[in-house]
Amino acid sequence: FISFLPWHEIHNSPITSSFTHDMMKRKDLVAQLIRSARGLYPAAWSTKNTNNYVRNNSLNLNQDLLLSSRRISLPLPCFPLEQHHFGRIRHNGDENSGGRAAATSPSDFHSHLCSRIRNAQERVVLASLYIGVGSKVANTVSATSMCSEEGGHKCREDEFLDALSAASGRNLKKIQVVLDANRATRKVPLTKTSNSKLGREETSLRTNSADAVYSRLGPHLAKLEGSLDDNGNSGLFLFPVNDKRLSTILPSPLDEVAGVFHIKAYIIDDELILSGANLSEEYFSNRVDRYISFVHGGGGVVEFYADLCDILSSYSIKYDGQTVNDATLFSMFSTKDEEDRKRTLEQSLKQLFYEGNKIMDHVYDRTAPNNVVAHAIPTFQVSNRFFRGRSLPFPSDQEATFSLIRTVVKIDPSASIRLSSAYLNLTRSMLSLLTIFGNWKSLHHIPMDSIKRSDEETFGVPYVLTAGLTSHGFAPKGGSRAQITGIIERVKASVPEAFITLVKDAALSITASGGKVLMYERPGWTFHAKGIW
Repeated sequence: FISFLPWHEIHNSPITSSFTHDMMKRKDLVAQLIRSARGLYPAAWSTKNTNNYVRNNSLNLNQDLLLSSRRISLPLPCFPLEQHHFGRIRHNGDENSGGRAAATSPSDFHSHLCSRIRNAQERVVLASLYIGVGSKVANTVSATSMCSEEGGHKCREDEFLDALSAASGRNLKKIQVVLDANRATRKVPLTKTSNSKLGREETSLRTNSADAVYSRLGPHLAKLEGSLDDNGNSGLFLFPVNDKRLSTILPSPLDEVAGVFHIKAYIIDDELILSGANLSEEYFSNRVDRYISFVHGGGGVVEFYADLCDILSSYSIKYDGQTVNDATLFSMFSTKDEEDRKRTLEQSLKQLFYEGNKIMDHVYDRTAPNNVVAHAIPTFQVSNRFFRGRSLPFPSDQEATFSLIRTVVKIDPSASIRLSSAYLNLTRSMLSLLTIFGNWKSLHHIPMDSIKRSDEETFGVPYVLTAGLTSHGFAPKGGSRAQITGIIERVKASVPEAFITLVKDAALSITASGGKVLMYERPGWTFHAKGIW
């Protein structure tokens, strides 16, 4: 989202006349940023002028960049947000944060999500890569049981699944879970927890996300079966990203390298939580991530994501509780049926983003209400391969991001950029964009001997925050000495070294332009937060 205010001010500052006067100074800038992110460009930004600008700034124009040969016929939706649309995820056991918007921990996220799901009144909609399987065999536990391991530490996956069971027993209109088809059907060991470590229990007991989740939805689905309230939107849905041929060639989990369903959007009643966190033990305990809560409908953004999940579920395979593998999963519809379903999905997405534009079909201007503090601009990213080379008519997430960054540089060449990413596998185009922030002095032909030291301190530079060598998700687990035998084990073993190589390569370019690469290190924790400021 694009905000008039620093994040802490959104939560803490009252709307006063002097406060809004300061906001007025930012409106022209924000209006340009909003236009750029949505795919609407000032008339002066002709393709020719933009190409010259990008070339002069040492960028490589290619089809990955917006304003190339691809025409955008539909701008992205834009939702105005007021202060009351931003929710707080409170600290664990802290009912009064004293008006301070402090960082949210994984355990705060877990507690908030479980509480909201248990007490849901209308609906629960969860879209994620996968959900943790818990420490107990599916179909054998009650909705109220809790698991205690060594030291009395509860398995947080169990608590989450139990919350889902509790919601299933309530009279809700909809419980919808959308997961990646490959990841949700991959067999994994049950989770083991203790005060000192988190991991998978070495046992013959194995299950998958699909079975673990479906067993908890039983009461809700049984009540809906045959009733007038059953519109087909409730249940567990598995979204297949890769086609049948590719999934046949690549064994699990290597098939996930080719593509996964990666949305993380969690809706309970009129609240939406957007995050990078999946719903498993490490994301509930010791994996640092970001969480943004939109409440009271978020000016329309909550319903937009609910509609998006409905559209994605309509393309997905509705899981019926039967154990599946890759062969049975992709035999559920033919190649022709798969193409027909994709065309329907494509049309539904176009319609959703078209309807979303009716919420706000103008750019923020000086006549707009002063109580709007930010704008949310939903994006969507899908590989061209998924739609057989066809592109959606609105900007992709990548295109919107690149356009926003280029607009910032054009408006204020001295601006700085902060980027956070769990993995520093930056594309060459993104790396080129980042290094512009440190090179603007030479690009704008400013003599270095005319720059005073006091001015130099304010020059824009890129700052990048990423996981450290022991705090990234692919770091070798402590005590792991598994013998490397097959191709899957060899690929997994090569990932930590590849991670270090990617960080070093990116750091060389970023530091050369005066920027910094910061590495998050915390014993026993991993870093997974993404964002651009």
